[in-house]
Amino acid sequence: MNFSALIGSPVGHSVGQDIYNRIFRKYGIDSQYLAIEVHRDNLPGFFDLAREVMAGFNITAPYKEVSLKFIDHVDDIVSATGSVNLVKNEGGKLYGYNSDYDGFLMLARKNNIDFSGKKVIIMGSGGAARTITYAIIRNYNSDISIVSRKPGKKSIAGINTVGYDEINDYDIIINCTPIGTFPDTGMPVPANRIIKGKIGIDIIYNPLKTPFLKAVEAREGTAVNGVDMFIGQGIETMKKIYNLSIDYSEFSNIFFENLK
Repeated sequence: MNFSALIGSPVGHSVGQDIYNRIFRKYGIDSQYLAIEVHRDNLPGFFDLAREVMAGFNITAPYKEVSLKFIDHVDDIVSATGSVNLVKNEGGKLYGYNSDYDGFLMLARKNNIDFSGKKVIIMGSGGAARTITYAIIRNYNSDISIVSRKPGKKSIAGINTVGYDEINDYDIIINCTPIGTFPDTGMPVPANRIIKGKIGIDIIYNPLKTPFLKAVEAREGTAVNGVDMFIGQGIETMKKIYNLSIDYSEFSNIFFENLK
């Protein structure tokens, strides 16, 4: 038996280990998937251990950027975004990929969201925000603004971050922060900044409807959660680490069966 994992801090909200282990049992894969909370100071030791004993692993906040220093080879999307969230171990060499990219594009397709010609607000400046910004720039023609609690400290794809008080007009607003992830009940943006009748996307999938998305619906907007992005990420994880092709419908069914 081998094993794979999700690492980050925190990871208690993740349902990945339940989903992936159900897939392993269904397909007779002799593996186990775990959720491992790793403190930042222990990252070097974790990566040393991973080279010895792990088939691969996923990375979540807040380690998608800092983990790059421990990876041996990365693909073009990781190079472009500076964010890695999927790692495969090949003979002790770690190969880094970015499944957030494919996951976000799947979310857009499945929910019929076209960013072309739209004013888009991205909340957050971490690895997920970097990837989603890159995905929109590469596939659509949009007017993007990036808001951060520390405006001006970072720029993403040449776009300087601005403060939350500068959210005035948009067609689509995207939460790329962890605020609202179970069990947190916070809002990434003050409710009075949510404009009536707009599209709100939250890449969080647990809970299915965050306080942010509830506020979007209360303002007669379209609320989209992170389930389809999670499914896209999971499909890539199975493909990269286990060479298993699983389609959207099957993965989605397993996800929602698990919720029951």
